[in-house]
Amino acid sequence: MHNIGTDGGAIMTTRYAIAVLGALALAGAAAQADLTYNFNADAEGFQNVSWQEANPVGWAGLPGALKQTHTAGGWQMQMTKEFSWGPGGGSDNQQTAMQALANAGADAHLKFDVMVDGTSFPPATGIWYQFNVAGNSDGAAGWTQTKLIDGWQNPDQSDLRTWHFDMSFSELGWGPGDTWFQFYTGANSADANPVNFYMDNVAAYVVPEPGTLALLALGAAALWIRRRR
Repeated sequence: MHNIGTDGGAIMTTRYAIAVLGALALAGAAAQADLTYNFNADAEGFQNVSWQEANPVGWAGLPGALKQTHTAGGWQMQMTKEFSWGPGGGSDNQQTAMQALANAGADAHLKFDVMVDGTSFPPATGIWYQFNVAGNSDGAAGWTQTKLIDGWQNPDQSDLRTWHFDMSFSELGWGPGDTWFQFYTGANSADANPVNFYMDNVAAYVVPEPGTLALLALGAAALWIRRRR
């Protein structure tokens, strides 16, 4: 009877240890807060855009997306996101959250979806168009610009085209020690032809390290054991 009790205690101790490790893993993941902007109700502090509840038609991420309207051709840097010292993106303070993310170095990323609505181009016109992003901060890199889309619009092409981008903070010029952050998007197109872009599901996050993933797996195992009990 004593041996059975000892074995049962060992099993309980093992389960408790797994549960503790799982809790620590989950707590560690929560300590590195992400910023997520889904635009389900408004523009969430993004400027020079219009919030769209039901557009673009056919986008799986609805309700809610940002529409960036360029009324003429040529180069225009338009949309701006100033990560303010106030709440947003699921954080009480967006700037301090960005600082913590930037301090994670190469593991910090910004991801987002971009859409082009073919119906927004002039009919019967074939033109080229580009989409660019830029990061800005008080760090050494300063303004850092990248062209992400270099496309062509066929005459009367009306489909919705979508892209998903995942950029490291360093690609945007953001690095450890930076204390303020801005994000810009812009467009370029031929002649006087307008072009409209949409954006959705913007998120700043840290890519989990393999060790963190292992601890998260232990946390999942702990939950499974508790359900089995």
